[in-house]
Amino acid sequence: MNRFSVTFAALAVPNFRRQWIASTLATTAFMTTFVLVPIVAYQLTGSYAASGFAAMGNGVGMLFLTPLGGVVADRFPKKPIVLMGQYSTLFVIAGTGVLIATDLITIPLLFASTLLSGATFALTGPARQSWVAELVPGRLVPNAVALQQMGINIAQVLGPTLASVAVVAFNVNAGGVYLGISLVFLIVVPLNHLLPRTMPKVVERRSPRRELADGFHYLRRNPRLRILWVFWLVIVICGFAIQTLMPGILDQEFSRSSDEAVLINAIFGISALAINVPLAGLVGGRLAWPLLLGTAVLMAVGLWMVAWAPTYGLVLILSAVAGAGRSGVMLVNQAIMMSNTKPEYFGRVMAYVLMAFGLQSITAPGWGIIADIIGGRETLFLVGVIVVGATALMFLGWITTRRLPLEAGTPAASVAAAPPESDPRTAPSPAYSPLFAARVAPIVLMEGQKPRLAMPGGD
Repeated sequence: MNRFSVTFAALAVPNFRRQWIASTLATTAFMTTFVLVPIVAYQLTGSYAASGFAAMGNGVGMLFLTPLGGVVADRFPKKPIVLMGQYSTLFVIAGTGVLIATDLITIPLLFASTLLSGATFALTGPARQSWVAELVPGRLVPNAVALQQMGINIAQVLGPTLASVAVVAFNVNAGGVYLGISLVFLIVVPLNHLLPRTMPKVVERRSPRRELADGFHYLRRNPRLRILWVFWLVIVICGFAIQTLMPGILDQEFSRSSDEAVLINAIFGISALAINVPLAGLVGGRLAWPLLLGTAVLMAVGLWMVAWAPTYGLVLILSAVAGAGRSGVMLVNQAIMMSNTKPEYFGRVMAYVLMAFGLQSITAPGWGIIADIIGGRETLFLVGVIVVGATALMFLGWITTRRLPLEAGTPAASVAAAPPESDPRTAPSPAYSPLFAARVAPIVLMEGQKPRLAMPGGD
């Protein structure tokens, strides 16, 4: 089987292909607003801290409501939940665009918009992500997760690129960009209406509090999931600090418009896409663990180089290194974690993983405060130091867990036990070898999707 077939295998499934297109477009809208919020806040106040505070609303909503979203994802059909979230997101984006375009926007209103956006994502995000695993065969789950992350990175290219062209080339203000990007839901909503109403695999319905506690205990008692979840938290909190810091760095260090931060985010997206294409075909191979650690180091080095860059031109070039590293570690992490979580826990594990984005938004003002005190470059360098330290600890975690058996009922165990098949769309690729599964399973963390095959094997 050629590498192209391995990389894009899950897209051969029609329902997943429709969901992937809808998810990528919806994420494009979210990513565009994500990069515009700190820019609008900085333009209103001239403060690093204000940029972080405006984005903090996402974190408040996600931190407290995402666990509930995980319970909902494990108990109810995904389709109506996802559609509700998309209608709500359309309302928030369009409403914020009107406020900006009419000069009525303020920091409290910007915070409120991110709070609503975060709450919507918290309640529907776990369902949207775990739906993927109900639309493809179990052996394609790791590849589908990788392609889902690739879609996120495509959105990171499309969103900031369209925003940068509109803002820089055509002098469209942020409000106009908000209103324009809301139009993608005219495509997203109909596509999701075409998808099947799948039912979750629920063994026993209990109170939401017990469901939450059970999901957390599952995460905590699995040593791989536990250590990788912590690693994921650090990667997300540090990886997105650059969104908070870049508008101020461009303004104060290079005398450039803070609007040009959208160009940095576009470069992040382009480099992310470039690295995701080969990684999507390798996430089921024996190189996955080294790739996880290597891309984390690449992310740290990229952040250091951006912090050091003496000219604006070098900032643009070196941002590609940081973007590739951040995206790579996230993709590999998500795919392997997905393949090592049992079906009945994927919604809740996904919820706890998505909480990292809530923590990231809540800690964003902290990065801003530090930057106001010691400077934006110095803060970015500190972020890289933290990533390197976390990667060293993750390496030790890998050494201690790599020989643990695969858990029965996970996609990793199914792949290890599956016999060879002739259809390249359903057969495990050479990369999905039992040897790899035994070594790679240890990674755990993001995007709790919902695999369904339970076959004998270890963890």
